[in-house]
Amino acid sequence: MQGTEAQDLYNSFLQQLGQKYRADRIKDGKFGAYMQVHIQNDGPVTLELDSEPKRSDEKDCVFNIL
Repeated sequence: MQGTEAQDLYNSFLQQLGQKYRADRIKDGKFGAYMQVHIQNDGPVTLELDSEPKRSDEKDCVFNIL
């Protein structure tokens, strides 16, 4: 996905999230900003996100917010 497509997806996600949740609680930061992050996994759980391979007839991105 190219940068402009990713930016559009990010903005769409934030908009949908704001419709499903309290918009005043959503903070978006700066998309694509360079940052140096130090992570220490020191908690009860680590989540790994995975997905099925994209089918040839599937659009680039489809998501639902629960």
